[in-house]
Amino acid sequence: MALPFLVYRTGLLPAFLVMLVAYIVTAVLHIMVAELSIRTDNASELLGIFTKHLFWNQWARSAFYALMAIVLSCNLAAYITGAGEILSGLLGIGILAGELLFFAFAAIIVFLGLKRVAINETGALGIMVGFLLALSIKSALLEIHQPFPQAAWEPSKLLAVYGMAMFSLSSLFAVPQAACGLAGSKGKLRLAVMLGLFINLLVMALIALCTLACSDPVSEVAIVGWAEALGGTMRIFGSMFIALSMLGTFWSISMQLSDMTKEYFKASRFSAWLAGVAPALVLALLPVSGFLGLMQIAGGATAVVVACMAVPAYKNAVAGSDGPLLGRHANSSLLRGIIAAMYLLMAVASFF
Repeated sequence: MALPFLVYRTGLLPAFLVMLVAYIVTAVLHIMVAELSIRTDNASELLGIFTKHLFWNQWARSAFYALMAIVLSCNLAAYITGAGEILSGLLGIGILAGELLFFAFAAIIVFLGLKRVAINETGALGIMVGFLLALSIKSALLEIHQPFPQAAWEPSKLLAVYGMAMFSLSSLFAVPQAACGLAGSKGKLRLAVMLGLFINLLVMALIALCTLACSDPVSEVAIVGWAEALGGTMRIFGSMFIALSMLGTFWSISMQLSDMTKEYFKASRFSAWLAGVAPALVLALLPVSGFLGLMQIAGGATAVVVACMAVPAYKNAVAGSDGPLLGRHANSSLLRGIIAAMYLLMAVASFF
């Protein structure tokens, strides 16, 4: 939801070209992650995957856990902050109250376990699709649309779009789960990864297009200004759409962090759950950064993890193996170098 604000600064054509590049890079990386899962007995947890293919001692394993804890906590804090702003406008309450309300509901569902999270995510997704369709149709039917901004090819602004697009497309935790379900068909798995990311790209482009056409000004959390411009029931639909989107992502990320904590420390279920949600609340309540700032920090840290760990782990996993998902390109040092470099560029972009 921060992407349209950045697109507004560059114009549609430069931003959409950058987003397409981000899609290609992300698709290749996510196919690599799917390969890693397959070659780790279809593991769905990154700590276990990297332990087999990359980590050579306990120190490296500990460093990875610490880095991931920071990355995931920044992610979660960004969603608490963004959802708090949305609920504040929707319910007429203070932003702090909105943040606490969102956190309480999200954290309770996570505590109830994976099955409860899966049920709620499925329901939330169906509702979100309906909200997005209604918002898009209403946007197209508006009598007056805002003029699109002029194309601006300024490198710093393009880098900001690139970094946020890469972060928005990232589904590192979902790919191993898909690999588990489609382990018997590599062709279907490769197609599922590429198609899933492409649908995400289309949704991002649609939201950016509608936001720029309707909003004046474009807000940091884009759907706030977009829904406000549409007015009436659409304002409620827009707020609920992004709140549900943040809620679903909060569930999956906090579950991953809780599982990693439980595995690493052999912690109890309650302790692991607390470690998965409490640090994010503390970060969200600190007066140091808003939604966009937290998203950029999380994006930069994610890029470092990918470039420094996922790509080298993939190299080790496919060495001398048969039938890799990337075919004859799997052992290409040039391809791995390009992907690693593009993710390091994402880390740099997070500061723009």
